Amino acid sequence: MTTKGDITKQQVTDSRAGLTWVEDLIKQYAAETHILERYRDSLDIDTPGAAEEAETVSGMLADMRYALTWMRRGRRPGSRRGAERTDVYRQRELLIKLAAAEMTIDERLRLTEALLTLSERERTCFLLHMAQGLTLQEISDKLGVTKRSAQEYVARARDKISKQLL
Repeated sequence: MTTKGDITKQQVTDSRAGLTWVEDLIKQYAAETHILERYRDSLDIDTPGAAEEAETVSGMLADMRYALTWMRRGRRPGSRRGAERTDVYRQRELLIKLAAAEMTIDERLRLTEALLTLSERERTCFLLHMAQGLTLQEISDKLGVTKRSAQEYVARARDKISKQLL
């Protein structure tokens, strides 16, 4: 593991090399991942305490790999889209547009009524997908339905809402 003094020396070296803070963070995560892998491999999994420790370290490694993938790709791992609907830049842009074009009370009532016409499952899938930006696979895992069912719920919800609002 690195100490506070080592990180400072490393940061000075990296700043001279022209690394951005993200590249520096990726480098640090990759180095620490290798250290954790060596530590996990050194554990004797035949003893109960070491087996539990190895399981904990494996969870940490999975989280670190997920974060590394996210940082390297610039988007959520597992997503096939080139750009996320939920990325910070798009959210900020949408918030600015929505702030400039406030909804009237009538529009809010119409939207609420449209959402209330949906079944509970349609509404849940629609809001998870459109408002929270979850993928259909994530919705299916969360709700215990097939991916095709989640897709069908979202499609039906879109149809019903568009008919109500138009």
